[in-house]
Amino acid sequence: MQKCLFCIQKHVKRLNKSSMRKLFSKPHERQKDSFDASEIEIIGVGCGGTNIVNYMQTHGFKDFPLAVCDMDASIIEHSKVREKLLFGMDGLGAGNNPELGKSEAEKKMIDIRSIIKEHTKVSFVVVCLGGGCGTGASPVVAREIKKRGVKTIGVATLPFEFEGRLKFNQAMDGLIELATYTDAIFVLNNQYILNHHPELAMNAAFTMADELMAKVVWSIIDFMYVNRNSKHTNGIIGYIKKLFTLFDLSDSES
Repeated sequence: MQKCLFCIQKHVKRLNKSSMRKLFSKPHERQKDSFDASEIEIIGVGCGGTNIVNYMQTHGFKDFPLAVCDMDASIIEHSKVREKLLFGMDGLGAGNNPELGKSEAEKKMIDIRSIIKEHTKVSFVVVCLGGGCGTGASPVVAREIKKRGVKTIGVATLPFEFEGRLKFNQAMDGLIELATYTDAIFVLNNQYILNHHPELAMNAAFTMADELMAKVVWSIIDFMYVNRNSKHTNGIIGYIKKLFTLFDLSDSES
């Protein structure tokens, strides 16, 4: 099987706060009848993935089914997303251990399946790779989505350099495993934000990463809407297949 990877890191150097706002105009101002939002589910896994989905919740994605999963009880408790799933028993997080994140997710298979909506046709698995829960649990979540016959897109970040080589290596291992259970993966290397925007404080850099990831998801959804009447597509599944072809992301087994 030919696997696919599309990196947006090369575009970051051309973006500043002003151009970001111009490039990605407010999603909530677009047509609400563009598509059936209930057929598209977005699931954040781990602390970083949860933060991105929390950002989506307040920036134009409230009509979509949103869900978050993490091992940190405080992260889950403070999320405003309706569907929330806590992995593990103590609520203290995965301690930067992807194997622990994976094993705890494996113990919650029934709960994971319950947050996948019956009529979902496309699912986004959002994760910041490199830590424990997101890196270990996101492939488990994606695997269960794929078992349902749902087209699955990974949307992931790689760590900043200051987070260390260990986290980056863990992120790459997680990325390879996540690729096994997704139809396409969109990746942002967070370091490119600091390389091309060194003036940003850490909080601002993380916020920009959240914004970029949200806009990647929205841009894919926009593409599906624009091509909704194409003679080459047949419903939302056709939109996704056409999208993969556009970016040369087609799976050779499809």
